[in-house]
Amino acid sequence: MADDLPSRPDLRDLPFDIDLRRLNLGVGYVALGLPVSLGLVSILTNTCFNASISHYYFSRIGGDILVGALSFIGLLLMFFYSFRAPGREGCLGWHWYDVALLKLAGVAAVIVAFVPTTGSGCAYTGQVARVFLTGTRGSEEFHPPGGTVEGTISYDFWASFAQIGPDVPTALQMMHFGAAGVMFLVLGYFSTYVFTRENTTAARLAGNRKDRRNLWYRILGRITFAVVGVLAIKATLLEVLLPLALAQSIEAFWDSLRLTFLFESLGLCAFGLSWMIKGRFIAAFEDAASRPQPRAA
Repeated sequence: MADDLPSRPDLRDLPFDIDLRRLNLGVGYVALGLPVSLGLVSILTNTCFNASISHYYFSRIGGDILVGALSFIGLLLMFFYSFRAPGREGCLGWHWYDVALLKLAGVAAVIVAFVPTTGSGCAYTGQVARVFLTGTRGSEEFHPPGGTVEGTISYDFWASFAQIGPDVPTALQMMHFGAAGVMFLVLGYFSTYVFTRENTTAARLAGNRKDRRNLWYRILGRITFAVVGVLAIKATLLEVLLPLALAQSIEAFWDSLRLTFLFESLGLCAFGLSWMIKGRFIAAFEDAASRPQPRAA
C-alpha cells in the first residue's frame, strides 16, 4: 500500500534553487525600496507627497506599488516558513512560536495592503488620485466613448459597501492601524531577539561575524520599536488626551512635515536592512566558514 503513495520530489531535481538567504535578501530589498519608490512616484508624476505611506494607496501608480510590495512580503511570511523550520540550517535557534508570529506578521501585511486608511493624505489641487465613488450613476457602456460616470468622491474604503454605510465603525477604522502596528512589532522582535540567536552552523565556528551582525540587528530592531512607540503616542495624544482644537492644530503641523511618512519609512528601512543583513547583502557580514574557500593547487 505504501508503494502506491507518491514520493516527495528530490530538491536537486527542481528547476530552481531554494535559498533562504535569497529570500531574506528579497524581502529586505522590497521593504527598503517601498518608501523610496513611493517618494519617486510623487516626484516623477508631479503629484502630492502623501502624509503617510498608507495614503499612497490613493495615488497613481503608488497604490499598485504599495499593495504589490506588501502582498509580496505578506505572502512570503505566511507561506514560505513552515513549522518544520526550527532546528534547520538558517533557523537553528528558532521556536515554533517564532514561525507563528511570522505568519501573523504576514497576515497583518496583507490587511494593511487591502484595508486602506481613511482620508486623502493630500490636499489635491487638480491632480488625479485613486478614489472611491459613492452613489455612482452614468453610462453602462463598456466601449469608448462610454459616457461619464458621476458620483461622490470619497477616500473612505468602507463607504463603498452599502451594508456599512458612510460612517466607518471604529473597529474597522482601527483595523488598518492595528495591523500595521502588529507587523512592525513582530518584525522588530525578529530583528532583536530571533536573528541574534545562533541560527547557522557557520555562526558557531571560528571566524564568524555574529557579534557584528547582532549589533546591527539590535540597533535596527530598536529603531523599529521606537517608530511604533512614537506613532502610538502621537495617536493617543491626538485622539484621546488632548482637546479637539489643540489636537487638530498639532495634527495639521505634523502632516505638513509628513512626519508619519518619515517615521514609517524609517521603520521599513530598519526592517529591510535587518533582513538584508540576514541575507548577507555585503561580505562584511559573512562568516569565514560560509565564504568560498580557495581551491587546492
